[in-house]
Amino acid sequence: MEDHSQASFLDLETRIRRSKGRTGRTISATARVTRDEQIEMEDAAKQKGQSLSEWCRETLLAAARGEVITPTFTEIVAIRQLLNSTLRHVACGTVMTPEDFQAELQGIRSSKHKAAVEVMQQYTPTEASR
Repeated sequence: MEDHSQASFLDLETRIRRSKGRTGRTISATARVTRDEQIEMEDAAKQKGQSLSEWCRETLLAAARGEVITPTFTEIVAIRQLLNSTLRHVACGTVMTPEDFQAELQGIRSSKHKAAVEVMQQYTPTEASR
C-alpha cells in the first residue's frame, strides 16, 4: 500500500503549468475528513494527474455549479440515445439488423460521456438568465 503520510511534491514544470494564466488565489476553503477519506481523495487526484488541492478545487466548483455528471445520469442519456436511434428506424419504416443494433450500441458506449456533458450544459444557466 502507498504511503500517504508523506506530502506529495510536484516537479517544477507541473507547478509552472498549473499556475499559467490564472489569477492569484487568496481564500482557502477547508473541510475536515477522515484518514480514509483523505486517501480516497488523494487516489482520485492522482488518477487525474492533479495535486490534491487542484482536484478538490475542481470537484467543489463543479458541484457548486451543478456540473456533476453521475454514472446514473450518463446511463440515462445512453438509454435516451438508444431509444432515439431505434425509434428512428421504426418511424422511418426501416429494419434494424442485429449488426446495425450492435454497431449502434458500440457507438453509444463510446459517445455517452460526451453526450451526457452536452445534455447537462443545456440545463446550466447562462449569464443572461442568472
